[in-house]
Amino acid sequence: MGNASQGANRAVSEAASASRSPAVRILARAGFVFIGLVHILVGVIALQLDRGQGGEADQSGAIGALASKPGGGILLWVGAVACAALALWMLSEAVFGARSETDSKKKLKKAASAVGKAVVFGFLAFTFAVFASGGSKNSSQSASDFTAKLMGAPAGVVLLIAVGLAIIGAGGYYAYRGITRKFMKDLQDPGEARTAVEWIGTIGYAAKGVVLAVVGVLIIVAAATADPSKSSGLDGGLKTLGAQPYGVFLLAAIAAGLICYGVYSMARARYGKF
Repeated sequence: MGNASQGANRAVSEAASASRSPAVRILARAGFVFIGLVHILVGVIALQLDRGQGGEADQSGAIGALASKPGGGILLWVGAVACAALALWMLSEAVFGARSETDSKKKLKKAASAVGKAVVFGFLAFTFAVFASGGSKNSSQSASDFTAKLMGAPAGVVLLIAVGLAIIGAGGYYAYRGITRKFMKDLQDPGEARTAVEWIGTIGYAAKGVVLAVVGVLIIVAAATADPSKSSGLDGGLKTLGAQPYGVFLLAAIAAGLICYGVYSMARARYGKF
């Protein structure tokens, strides 16, 4: 039993070491470029909504816009590989990053955070691959379908409320990281670009926090009203903001903030700690 356990640990360590190779590091940095590009496009689509034009202001809408461009298919495959490499890098962070911590609680928190990011980046890689292979996804419909399935499960409403609260919490955490500028810990010293990166990151993190909180609220509303269609993901969250009093200005501000988050992500590709 002991030998088997040691063998498993050795295999995990070797896999994690391979995932931190120079090639994976370069691709992981490129992953942040594509994450930035997606956020910038979502922000641009949100600005179009603000002017009364149509569109899906979410990952699917942004990636679909890329797919429609000349050479878009190749670009999407590159994005899929880059985001997959970033997910792999985050999994290695769950191993090596956690080992660097001596406190067990901090170790668990760091590992859980890295695994959560790996899941998000892995899903984005999958979305890139779906569009690159000629398929398509409707994020709003997917969110509603997931809500409907979960609602029909035992204790589904309770689970949905828990998910909604978790997403609201994530939104609060993003806003907190933005306001306190703790996101700068993820970067090497940007030098002369530091002030610009700080301001862009602050605005971007705060805007993303607001949007996530709205998405979480919509999930809770869907659970409370037994109406899965109210849970419509990022696109629905942005459109809900636009429907509020002074929503035109609110949506424009959040769209600009998401563009700032995209620019910050690209800066992280350059200055991020890898």
